[in-house]
Amino acid sequence: MSSAKELSNFIRRQRAYREDSELPLKNIRVIDMGTVIAAPFTATLLGDFGAEVIKIENVNSPDAIRAWGVLEGGLQAWWLVVSRNKLPITLNLRTPEGAEIFAGLVKQSDVLLENFRAGVLDRLGFPNQRLLELNQGLVIGRISGYGQTGPYASRPGFGTLAEGFSGLTFLNAQPDGPPLSPPLPLADMVAGLHLAIATMVALRSARRGEYGGQEIDVSLYEPLLGLLGATFLEYWLSGEIPQPFGSEMGYAAPRNNYRTKDNHWLALSATAQVPFERLMDAIGKPEYKTDPRFSTNEARIQKESRKELNRAIASWFAGMTLTEALEACEKHEITAGIIASMRDVAENPHVRERKTLLDVKDPVTGKTLRMPNVPIRLLNSPGEIRFPGLPMGAANEVVYQDLLGYSAEQLQELRLKKVI
Repeated sequence: MSSAKELSNFIRRQRAYREDSELPLKNIRVIDMGTVIAAPFTATLLGDFGAEVIKIENVNSPDAIRAWGVLEGGLQAWWLVVSRNKLPITLNLRTPEGAEIFAGLVKQSDVLLENFRAGVLDRLGFPNQRLLELNQGLVIGRISGYGQTGPYASRPGFGTLAEGFSGLTFLNAQPDGPPLSPPLPLADMVAGLHLAIATMVALRSARRGEYGGQEIDVSLYEPLLGLLGATFLEYWLSGEIPQPFGSEMGYAAPRNNYRTKDNHWLALSATAQVPFERLMDAIGKPEYKTDPRFSTNEARIQKESRKELNRAIASWFAGMTLTEALEACEKHEITAGIIASMRDVAENPHVRERKTLLDVKDPVTGKTLRMPNVPIRLLNSPGEIRFPGLPMGAANEVVYQDLLGYSAEQLQELRLKKVI
């Protein structure tokens, strides 16, 4: 295990590397005050492209995500991924000294990200007005369950509740089954992605300490509602409540998941006319191309047409192994593909060739960690994962001494007072 001094030296080397690099956001400094996923995921994406991300944790309360997916040996899987490229510090804002330190960080930063309940920072003595007085160019990015305004603004917001409130969970079900919440923090990550986009837009017209500072207000539920596309407009125009279609879509067919003879699953989408006609030739139903029940998408989405199509397609896939089915789909140019487990992802040659997964060395344990690579590819200025999430307070010495100018003696005093 690395010592605190070794970790500090590692962080100093990483800071020097980032500053000398061609990473496009290397001149941007981000304060990540978020917890768990939502705002921290915004900081993760900005950090991938070179922003210096200072991750603040309450000295008395570690970020809850540290307890997600803890593996043998104490490796904190979610923390290692979501807190990559970040400099973790501890700070108690409820103390006068902590508030003073925080004010100093605000003055030297470009972005502040948080996902507290609306009004929390105000009660800690840092309303928008004060933050922008400290730094007129500060971009303040906020994610909350229901947004900063409206009758629900003060309610606690969690991704699972937002997924339900947005209409997504209602639609994510088999027609006769219970609604299903996504098996991942979808609302948090989608909101974090939206906030990352909004932050970059705001930074275009802002300059640290001088001008352009503003607040960004992102709720957890509204980005998901937006991702449902025209679903709400369909309801508004027709008065009919859209209902769950399982793995299908109410407005296009065929699109579903099908099981092979050896109990693997394939996802298929052949809703456009040409792919549909290729599929009918492949499954031995060329007459369906001109049959009035199936010849147009409008006809195919009708209940009985949909049922017959699914029966015919499912029967075709059920007669083949996964390998045979994939070969047949490739031969007939059918738009279908495997429904992959994490093992399938790990072993896939396309994933390997594109470097979708990246090996990152953990400076604490020395272990090699394989994790998803930066998902956004800029060909001339690519992002990178430089190191995984670090232990609580690992960057205290570097941030407080090198950036803010505190002495070793002052840091020791702040530790004794439980400020850091």
